[in-house]
Formats: sequence, C-alpha cells, structure tokens
Amino acid sequence: MIKGNLSKIAYFPVLMIYAGLPLVHDVIPYHRVYNSEDWFALAGMYVLGTLIAFPLLYLLRKSDKNGYGNSVNSIIPRVFITVLMQLVCLYLLWNEPAYLYLSMAVIMGASAVIFGYGKKGLNLLRDKDTGHLYEIRGAKAYRLNDFDAARFQSISMSKGLQFAEFSSSDVTGFDVSSSVQSVNHSFSNTDLIINPTSGMPMVGGISGLDVHGNSWGTNFNEPSSTYDPNRGY
Repeated sequence: MIKGNLSKIAYFPVLMIYAGLPLVHDVIPYHRVYNSEDWFALAGMYVLGTLIAFPLLYLLRKSDKNGYGNSVNSIIPRVFITVLMQLVCLYLLWNEPAYLYLSMAVIMGASAVIFGYGKKGLNLLRDKDTGHLYEIRGAKAYRLNDFDAARFQSISMSKGLQFAEFSSSDVTGFDVSSSVQSVNHSFSNTDLIINPTSGMPMVGGISGLDVHGNSWGTNFNEPSSTYDPNRGY
C-alpha cells in the first residue's frame, strides 16, 4: 500500500493545505452570510484549483505507477520546500486574500516543476556480487538503503524491468563498504557497456538506453554537473 503510493502519501500535506485553505480562510468564518452566488464562486474556485493542481497530481500518479525515479530521500526535500513556501505565504498574506490565493496557485504550479525536476526514470545499477543497488546521480552512484532497495526490487520484478548490472570484484578500487562510488571511470574496465558520450552504463546494451535515458552516443538527458547531494541539481 505505502510502497505503491509513496509520492501521493508524501505530498498529502501539500494537497491538504492547498485544498483546505478556502474552507479555513473563508467558508468556516463566513458561511452563515453566504448566498447562492458565493457558493457558486466557491465551487468555481475549486474547479479552477483542481485544474491548476492537475500537473502535480498527474506527476504523482505517474511516479507511483512507474515506481522509478523516487525514493524517500528524494521526495521528502521536495515536500519540505513546497510546504515551507505554503506556510510562508499563509503567514505573510493571510489578510490579503487575492494575493494569498494567487500565491498558492503559483506554488502549486512550482511544486510540479520541483517534483519533476531531474527525474530520468530508470537510473539504478545492481552489483551482482553483493546485491546492492546504486542510484545514479550525476557522476556518482549512491547505494540505496534496505527499504528503497527492496522497493525497487519489487517494482522491477512486477513490471519486468531490468537493472544495469556490474560485478564489483571486476572494478579496480571499488570499495563495497562505501555508500558512494564514482561512475564515469570506475566501470570502464568491466563488462558493463558504457555510453562513450555520457560515461553512463547502458541498460540493454548498445541498442538500449543508459541510466540517464540517453541512447548510445548521445548525452541529451544529462543532468547538471553541479549536483549537490544535499540540495540536488
């Protein structure tokens, strides 16, 4: 249940603040003096609000359906940033309804961009010797914790997807005790096929895609080289 709805569950506070604002700000305090026009206006506000939130809702559903590109460590910072922006607007603009609702709409659009930023789908490597899974971020491979590794393993089995695999015993200087490994050069002496343009491992050989979604000989989907593990790209 949780594994298949991780994105939607994590973004529940964001959606509740967004959907609950009109009720708390206007309906509960003033519903006794509402006339029919006010209720129609409220309904129209929710219709418009749903349309504004649709990109984020679509991305959340797609993310949970596909399973890849998400982990607890990658989702929580995005949720935190979005909720923080919402709380700041609530605090500063509570007595300015027009600006408050406008800012919430802008934040909802921005949250879709924040959520989708940097996602490249399948970006995992599996060590055949240890069974560890590594998530590719920039030019580094970060070992997943047990929870995320089990989740991705389950998703890959249910959807018939495959990981790019390598043998750590064949990689010169590979430290299995380290949670972070260099990708671009560390795997160059293994049987793993490397995209010569992006430096990333290929999934499915030359005819497939590398772990950043590039076809052989291209690097159009490469993320920024200024990756910060604490802040992202």
